[in-house]
Order: sequence, then C-alpha cells, then structure tokens
Amino acid sequence: MGEPESEQVLDLLADDYAREILAYLSKQPMLVEELGEKCEGSKSTIYDRVDQLQAVGLVSENLQIDPYGHHRKQYETILNAVLVTFDDGQYEVQLEIEEDTPDRFAKMWRSIRGE
Repeated sequence: MGEPESEQVLDLLADDYAREILAYLSKQPMLVEELGEKCEGSKSTIYDRVDQLQAVGLVSENLQIDPYGHHRKQYETILNAVLVTFDDGQYEVQLEIEEDTPDRFAKMWRSIRGE
C-alpha cells in the first residue's frame, strides 16, 4: 500500500473516535467490541472509524481463530507518529509507520540493488 493522502490522515486525526482507537491500539491489538467498550461508541461508529483507518493504512487487521473455530478480526495500529510541518506557505504530513521484518528486508534489498 502506498502512502496515505495527507488530507485523509488529517481528517481522521480530527475525529475523537479515530484518535482514541489509535491510542488504544497502540497499547495492544483489540477486537471492535473491546474498542467499543473503551471508546464508549456504538459498534457501527467504531467499525466505521476502524474501516477508515484501515483504508488509509494506519491500522492492520489480523484474523483470530478461537478454540471453537470462530473467526474474529483483531486490529492493531501500525502508526507510530505523525509530523506536520509548515514551510513557505505549504504543509507536509509525514507518518512514521511500523514496518514488519519482510517489509524492511524488501526495502533494504531494493536499496542494495539500486532500485
């Protein structure tokens, strides 16, 4: 997935629920039901914000299977930091995204190969 659009990220960060979700997910992965209890929001509101955060690449989803074979989606944030800079009448949004080991290796390999 490419870099999220600055406007989308700023719009999401302006939303109380989205910020709360990111804060809770920075502690540990959670189910939507758990997020709903923590954020005191309706299940549909929490699903909506999680979907939006996932669409711009700030949240990832993992499928969990319990001992009874039920499937549940657990979410975690991959966003570590947001930096907004203003210079010469322009602004820029930089995201610090947590990459997993395969992503870091692929980036390193492309760098070595000069791509």
